[in-house]
Amino acid sequence: MLPWITILRPLNLLQATLAVVLTTAFLGELDQIRSLMFLILSVITINAGGNIINDIYDLEIDRINRPDRPLPSGTMSVGQARIYLIVLFAIGLLFSWLISLETFIIAGPISIPTLIAYSACFKRQPLIGNLTVSFMLGLAFIYVGAAFGNIQATLVMAALAFGFTLIREIVKDLEDMEGDAKDDARTLPLVWGESNTLNLVLFLIAAFIALDVLPYALGVYNQIYLWIVILGINLPLLIFAFILWKQPIKKNYSRVQLFLKLDIFVGLAALYFGQTF
Repeated sequence: MLPWITILRPLNLLQATLAVVLTTAFLGELDQIRSLMFLILSVITINAGGNIINDIYDLEIDRINRPDRPLPSGTMSVGQARIYLIVLFAIGLLFSWLISLETFIIAGPISIPTLIAYSACFKRQPLIGNLTVSFMLGLAFIYVGAAFGNIQATLVMAALAFGFTLIREIVKDLEDMEGDAKDDARTLPLVWGESNTLNLVLFLIAAFIALDVLPYALGVYNQIYLWIVILGINLPLLIFAFILWKQPIKKNYSRVQLFLKLDIFVGLAALYFGQTF
């Protein structure tokens, strides 16, 4: 049973679930229990299907980078994985349809084809793959907004998620250089070089720090937002940027990308508590 759970990447799904709940709370719609449950189920199943597709296409890379994953370890066959993802996608589409036509359009014609294209093609292209993952995470927040007829309120969340994810994905490419090189993947570090890619990461961190205070400067969010962003996001980002600049090694790449994966919830807290009423 464990491989059937592991291949779904439960930590990622938990993160997605928390993001849905927090975004729903931000929109003031937690009392809409039916829509919230359908949202959670559709987001979990579609994300899980995307994770399985990624594992199928990354099989050879994972034999090097992550040999304990279900497919490279042999605890699940590729055929079983394909059937599993089809079932998950079907369930996700069903629940998205039960929410609204808008959520079905985002889930069906947009999200699932993008997930497939990412794993099959975009992932191994420099920058395009990173931008695709960032787009998908930002789209997840817009998906929640669509469920409650309030897309506009989720745009800042989507932008924050896009920036966080873009930096994290490029750092992850730095972490995975060895396996990617053996699979002939054309990621940024392998095409541009590790040093140039690291400089891009440092530039993006600087740009993110400069831009994430704009919602406060424009009066969209209050001082609570500003202080949470400064202490919970910008200060740690500066510390990690310094660490990467001084010691650009795999262990530090891993630490930074994990921090970025988790710290997005600090950003959500800043948006929730920093609202101007």
